[in-house]
Amino acid sequence: MSRTRREGIPLGRIGGVPVTLSWSWFVIAAVTVLLYTPVLMEAYPRLGALNYAASLGFALTLALSVLLHELAHAWTGRAFGWPTGRIVLSLLGGHTHFGDVRSTPLASATVSLAGPAVNLALGLAGWTLLRTGEPSPALGWVLLDLTTWANLIVGVFNVLPGLPLDGGRVVEALVWAATGREHYGTVVAAWTGRLLAAGLVAGAAVTGLWRQPVALVLVVLIAGFMWQGAGASLRGAAVLSRVHGVSAAALAEPAVAVPANASLAHTDRVVADHLARATGPGDAVPHVLAVSPDRQVVGLLLPATADAVPAARRAETPLTSVLQHLPPDAVLDAGLREESLLRAVAAREYPHYVVTGPDGALVGVLRTAALEGLLAG
Repeated sequence: MSRTRREGIPLGRIGGVPVTLSWSWFVIAAVTVLLYTPVLMEAYPRLGALNYAASLGFALTLALSVLLHELAHAWTGRAFGWPTGRIVLSLLGGHTHFGDVRSTPLASATVSLAGPAVNLALGLAGWTLLRTGEPSPALGWVLLDLTTWANLIVGVFNVLPGLPLDGGRVVEALVWAATGREHYGTVVAAWTGRLLAAGLVAGAAVTGLWRQPVALVLVVLIAGFMWQGAGASLRGAAVLSRVHGVSAAALAEPAVAVPANASLAHTDRVVADHLARATGPGDAVPHVLAVSPDRQVVGLLLPATADAVPAARRAETPLTSVLQHLPPDAVLDAGLREESLLRAVAAREYPHYVVTGPDGALVGVLRTAALEGLLAG
């Protein structure tokens, strides 16, 4: 089963972005119908059983609002050159997964604010429509009223200055711009997010809001989501602190390119020539990359396998017989740094990557184990 299928129901591509409806969304939809319908029954008794439809319709329109929120993130990110992987609509909203991103404070803040801006625009549009007519107990009016206020609340809530909210990303970007260190901004914004989560729980206790079942469930879910999200950000910041200033080029180990149709004997001579030209006292034996006639990397030599071939047979043994296949996307730009580098490696999870310069020139080979060792301290 594919990762998308495990996450939920694929909804296709919208504006070029794959969208998945997480299985967890059905949980919040069911909770909305079960807990919110009695509230609507009291507020709109004339609707009767249609209040169940209003609750379900509210869950659906809210999911649509969240989708537009995430699409705004995705499309704004695309304007900054961020490759968009997919959008997942889940239990407490949604998330946009980006690919290899070279972010800046300005780009991060702008992409983050795009989502709440859409919710606020939808809320203001709904509020304008509501003011043009007379209040009505009709199902359509009730849905418009609920969706309008939900978008206004979601828009305002998301700009609060704490991670994992979008406003927290803005705080992160401001501290990042001021200090030059992204993980400093993450730590500040994460602790602000935890303060907001604690403040939400304290506010519910002081105001007596906890006595209302629907409100209690929402407070627990939202506060828990914020606390967990802030904790994940703090753990991420701790990782980032260990790779501050680290780039793919800095971690790349020496490598030589050898034609894929060469023999092991020819490969030995290329490696020997490289070592003869090396100036460092302890220069390591370089990795060997087999390349096709069009200079595409097709594999990485396996030293143990190559060493097992006797000297008498190395001239007749093809390099291709001792290679580990490298997928076409096992390539990293030498300029990838810090979080962008970690995200690129985590997205593919290969043991080795070919590191190339701006012109496609070979820089070296990055071993995932070397990066993991750096992260482990």
